[in-house]
Amino acid sequence: MDVCLIQVPYMAGDDRHEAAAGPQRMLAAGAVDVFTGRGADVRVERVGRHDPFADTASSSGQVNRRLAAVVRRTVDAGAVPVALASSCTASMGVVGGFDHAKCGVVWLDAHADFNTPESTVSGFFPGMSVAVLTGHCYRNYWAQIGDSTPVPEEAVALFGVRDISPTAERWRLERSRMAVVEWRDGQPLTDPVAVLDGLAEHVADVYVHVDLDAFAPEIAPGVVDRPVPGGLSRDDARAIIAATGKRFRIRAATLATYTPALDRDGETLRTGLDVLQAIGDALVDTPTA
Repeated sequence: MDVCLIQVPYMAGDDRHEAAAGPQRMLAAGAVDVFTGRGADVRVERVGRHDPFADTASSSGQVNRRLAAVVRRTVDAGAVPVALASSCTASMGVVGGFDHAKCGVVWLDAHADFNTPESTVSGFFPGMSVAVLTGHCYRNYWAQIGDSTPVPEEAVALFGVRDISPTAERWRLERSRMAVVEWRDGQPLTDPVAVLDGLAEHVADVYVHVDLDAFAPEIAPGVVDRPVPGGLSRDDARAIIAATGKRFRIRAATLATYTPALDRDGETLRTGLDVLQAIGDALVDTPTA
């Protein structure tokens, strides 16, 4: 097993945001050792923007074009790209970096990230990430980053969702064909394993995306968005990722939004490392092509 850990220290293209420190902090805490301890050969790369920050969309595009190029080289070399990212927008670069025509998405997040420019009231670009991947908006924009083949909605499963805004996003989500496992008071409202079994009827490969705000604030206070009560435990996430590894070939993964300045006693860092450990274990178990 070969792994490339890719630092993406930009919050939607902006390296001035507090979350930009997250990827390096995760590496310093032993992210490489997590994978070498599981028998992986690990390479570390860092994506740079090079140009001054202009605005969220254009700067994110610059970062993601470079990220997609690293992912493409990594996949062509037979390794698995694992992005340590400051924003969920990195998903566009990771997924855009390889042929994902037959690849689904397993997405852990407190938010659905399914807004479009028409439905959003905040204009928050990372909150449109899943909508971009499924072809609902910014298709020409994504095409400038890499492979912009939309992921079919039935090939997407969301876990941990509990903060959906505005009402228009709820309306869009309910009318989509995505599987959504909402979380309430620390418990799933639908059986996650059953949802993964259903997803396996559509795809054999997946991209795994973990936004640390999927977790309960007690174990992940250091995230970009305001933490949302009632989220996943570490055991919950480990179980979902383990079940994913047994059912699918994991093509790539992202761990996003760690913000060290907002962490308390290293709890979010420990949660992030636990996620990486779960991904490492799942890669050992994941079916081969």
